[in-house]
Amino acid sequence: MVKDHPNRVAVLGGDGRISASRWPQSDVRVFLARRYGGNGELRRLERALKAGTVDLLVVLARWNSHSATTRALRLCRRLGIRVEVVP
Repeated sequence: MVKDHPNRVAVLGGDGRISASRWPQSDVRVFLARRYGGNGELRRLERALKAGTVDLLVVLARWNSHSATTRALRLCRRLGIRVEVVP
């Protein structure tokens, strides 16, 4: 079941300054892009996705490598997790 207002939002990419006000009633966790100190963040995100602790993944495409974005999108598709890609 897809919720209109996800409770648990994961943001992949960026430098951590994204505003959580876009999802006011949600728990927002940011997984930094590698160039901003996000070493290991993709693995941490994958663990969270597999554990079922994410309802929506927001991918800041401009801030990620193609391989990180592709890995996250494939896993979400396999697990049935909703994704928003922000160019």
